[in-house]
Amino acid sequence: MIDRYIETIEDHILISDATPLISNLNMKENIALIREVHHKTPRLEAESEAQKALEKISLGRIGSKRQNECSKLEIFYVMLVRALFSDPKTVVIKRPFSLVDSLLVIDRIIDNTALLNREKAIIILDTKTNYSRYKDCKCNITK
Repeated sequence: MIDRYIETIEDHILISDATPLISNLNMKENIALIREVHHKTPRLEAESEAQKALEKISLGRIGSKRQNECSKLEIFYVMLVRALFSDPKTVVIKRPFSLVDSLLVIDRIIDNTALLNREKAIIILDTKTNYSRYKDCKCNITK
């Protein structure tokens, strides 16, 4: 049902366990690759932008780390920044619980998303069984 809904969303980028990072790149390279390939931004400039985005959410220290050196939450944030660097106007996060260890950090994720994002729509899709984890969340929830 979630996948059918995602198919109806135009101009979106998906964050899910099916859209992993590139394992032989460090975190800022994973993010910068979007700018380099899609906008022809020089590598050093793109990596600088990526590093600044990570610093904005207090994760600058992971910029030069590889995926195996980062927590699931840190990897999720890199996926989020990478998605925000892309052109589509909507970011769809599919089943965040499969991406982070605990949805108890959902408020922090929402706050950090607001720090990073000013122009894209963010849609979080999850199962009804996780509804209670979002109950007091700052974002709007649709059943």
